[in-house]
Amino acid sequence: MEKRFYSVKEAAYYSGLSRRSIYQKIQDGDIRYYRAGGVKGKIILDRQDIDDFIMANEFKNSDQIRDILKEKKIQIR
Repeated sequence: MEKRFYSVKEAAYYSGLSRRSIYQKIQDGDIRYYRAGGVKGKIILDRQDIDDFIMANEFKNSDQIRDILKEKKIQIR
């Protein structure tokens, strides 16, 4: 059974992002977070929130980008 809540370090490893990027996404409001132990407690992230962020911001490879541009009728050289 997978964990439901991750520390920032664990979330970074799980998502493939850096810890700095995770903190930035939290600050920007892109990933929801919780504090274990109150206002000054440790930041924890729900795995579902991380998954939702990843799916909404899925990185594309070059072939996928070409297909998207082709669908939008944008020519590339």
